[in-house]
Amino acid sequence: MQPSALRALEFDRIVEAVKGFALTPMGAERLARLRPSTDARQVAQWLAATSETTRYLGAHGLFPLRASSELPQILAALAVEGRALEAPRLLALAAFLDSIEESRAAIRRVASSFPLLDAASGGAASFKDQSAQIREKIDPSGDVVDDASPQLKGIRDRLRKQRSRLRTTLESYLRGKETAKYLQDQVITERNGRYVLVVKAEHRSGIPGIVHGSSTSGASLFLEPLSTVEINNDIVALEEQEIEEIRRILLALTDAFRLRAADLHRTIEAATELDVLQARARFSESIDGVEPALTTDGAFELQAARHPLLKQPVPVTIKVIPPATVLLVTGPNTGGKTVALKTAGLFALMAQSGLRIPAAEGSRLPVFRWMFADIGDEQSIDANLSTFSGHVTNIAGMDRNLHTPALVLLDEVGSGTDPIEGGALGVAVVDHFRRRGATIIATSHYDALKTYASTTDGVALVKAFMHIRSAKLRRAIVHLVENISQT
Repeated sequence: MQPSALRALEFDRIVEAVKGFALTPMGAERLARLRPSTDARQVAQWLAATSETTRYLGAHGLFPLRASSELPQILAALAVEGRALEAPRLLALAAFLDSIEESRAAIRRVASSFPLLDAASGGAASFKDQSAQIREKIDPSGDVVDDASPQLKGIRDRLRKQRSRLRTTLESYLRGKETAKYLQDQVITERNGRYVLVVKAEHRSGIPGIVHGSSTSGASLFLEPLSTVEINNDIVALEEQEIEEIRRILLALTDAFRLRAADLHRTIEAATELDVLQARARFSESIDGVEPALTTDGAFELQAARHPLLKQPVPVTIKVIPPATVLLVTGPNTGGKTVALKTAGLFALMAQSGLRIPAAEGSRLPVFRWMFADIGDEQSIDANLSTFSGHVTNIAGMDRNLHTPALVLLDEVGSGTDPIEGGALGVAVVDHFRRRGATIIATSHYDALKTYASTTDGVALVKAFMHIRSAKLRRAIVHLVENISQT
């Protein structure tokens, strides 16, 4: 598929819309790379999976996938040996894996009716034991619980006792008649990991101890009484032991996933595939899409097709049925010719990306190996090209790269130059690509092309008319036409 065709047909806007339905960061990342396939078998599989997922969601609701926005970073950290995941990240990973298991279980219950979904989710493994261990050792707020290990419980018990002993000792200085008079504030605070008193600078020697700094004004000193130094030392040592034991616990929980790296990879892949499928299905539902039939004889037929990027699209029917391989659309400006052209191209791109199309039942499309779209003003100031030269350059490039089956979309073919010359050139261009075996949809208002269409086998001619929704505007146009005809 030519990148210029994707841009001209605004396929990127479709991709963004589909991506907006993603439930996981990995699904969104994969959907951002959504591109049409040129393999007919793969396209058929994609469309069938999208339709099956649409049926599933309609009957059973959305997959219960739950994923933190940090999930890619969490998975990347798992690849670093010896690194422990933080407790909140372990909880997020457990919640995600549980949601995959819930989704897998829901699909398994109706597997016979949804074989493609069953196959897509079949690679997901169970991590119930690992998730249970995480929830047993980490509370919902993200703190490692005392009972996470006997060692941690013992450390924290000793810490509580020493902290209580320290507070009792320090509070005795706050209440003591001989010591309270030396204090600037009746509080216990912390400096450099040590619990201290706030002493007036002029009474530095009133309470023996170690100074750990002073206030900004210098009027207060942060003093650790000598009687609490040993207790503080014990607390600092126990806190270091607590940190190390928590790290050991978190590392053990993290390594439990590293030991099952292959299972985890398959499970993430299954979740990503389910997310992609549900996003394609939900987008298809949002545009009231149907699955087009795939043809092998080149038949291109869109029934009541509605452009998905327009707020109030007017349904159009587009047919290129063999032996015809060329459809020439004529009509006035604002008659909808370009919209019809873009609709045809965009629907082919959507179908070949596994997306259902907003059209009526009976729509059918070939799987194109190549697509080209020459739409709009291709003038390039940098390349010093006129509008006409830009079109010629694009068409020449198309001819060099053409491989059938191909869809060629030409908007106002031959325009940008003298009408007589442009008409002749338009006929030559269309007929050249017809002879090369491409399916061609072209728009033009030149008489030469209309004559060519009416006298050449395999070329169909249709006229596009502007569809006026407003009755008031219709009356105004009719009145204007009547006045012109009278004069």
